[in-house]
Amino acid sequence: MADSMKDQAAGLRAMFRRYPTQRISVAGAMAGVGATSVALGAAIEAARSGLRVTVIDEHQGLGSATARLGLTSRLDLLQAINRDAPLASVPLLSQHGVTVVPAARLAQNSRQLNRLQLEALDEALIELTRETELLIVDCALEESQLSALARRADRLAVVTAASGVSVTAAYALIKRHLTGNAPLSAGAVRPVHVGVSRARSVSDARQAFASLNGVVSEHLGSALHWLGCLPAGYQRPNFVVAGDDALKIGRDLAEKLFVTRETEKPGMLMPHNDTQSGDPAGLPDGLSARVA
Repeated sequence: MADSMKDQAAGLRAMFRRYPTQRISVAGAMAGVGATSVALGAAIEAARSGLRVTVIDEHQGLGSATARLGLTSRLDLLQAINRDAPLASVPLLSQHGVTVVPAARLAQNSRQLNRLQLEALDEALIELTRETELLIVDCALEESQLSALARRADRLAVVTAASGVSVTAAYALIKRHLTGNAPLSAGAVRPVHVGVSRARSVSDARQAFASLNGVVSEHLGSALHWLGCLPAGYQRPNFVVAGDDALKIGRDLAEKLFVTRETEKPGMLMPHNDTQSGDPAGLPDGLSARVA
C-alpha cells in the first residue's frame, strides 16, 4: 500500500515538474482572522495530493505554522540571506510532508534589507522553489504591509473578518499589492483570493466579499477570487494544525491553483471561474496538472 502511494506521488510530481512553481502569500487583514490556518490547510491538502509543498513562516510563537506542525528551529532564513548559515540547513520537514522555512526574523528586518540582501533573497527563493511545486508564504504584516519576501509571490490570498474595519484593512492591503508594491513586471497579473471569517453565515460572508470585490473592481480595475468562509465561532481545536473549515478552504485553493490545460480530455478538471463561485469541481484522485 505504501509503495503504491509513493508511486502515485511520484507520478503527480512528474506531471507538475513541467510547470512553474506556484508562489502564493497568505495574509490576514487583521490578527487572528485565520490566515495561518488557511495557509496550513492549503499546504497539507496539496501535500496529500502528491505535491511538494514549502511554507515560509514569517510568524513566531505557539500560533505559528512552525509550532503548529510540531517543529522548532534556531535558524531563520535571514541567516541564510546574510551567509551566516547554509540555506540547506534552514528548511524543516514536518510529519505532514510539508517543508517549513522559518523566516520571522527576515520579515521583521524586511525594510532594512540592502541591495545585496535582496539579491540573496531572490537567489534563495530560486533555490527553494527548485524542488517545490507549491510555495506558500504565511505573512506577518508590518504596519499593514507585506514583507519583501511576501511581495515576491505570484498571488495573494487575504483573509478578512466580516466587519467594516477588517474589510477596510483588507482593501488597503490589496490596493498596495495591485498598485505596484510587488517586484513584478509591468502589466503582470496579480491575482488576489479573499476568504471571509467571523461571518454569521456563508451568505453574510459572500455579502462582505461582494462589497469588497465591488470596491476593488471599481477603483483598482481588478476582480477578486472567492476563497471561502470560516464561520463565526470558528476556533482551531487544540493540538490540531488546522480545523476542518480551513482544510476545506485550503483544498479548494490548491485546486484553483492547479487545473489542467488539456480541457478536452475526459475526466480532467475543467477551468473554474472562481470570481463567481467558491465551489470548484472535486478531484477524487488528486490535483490535475496545470497552473491556473
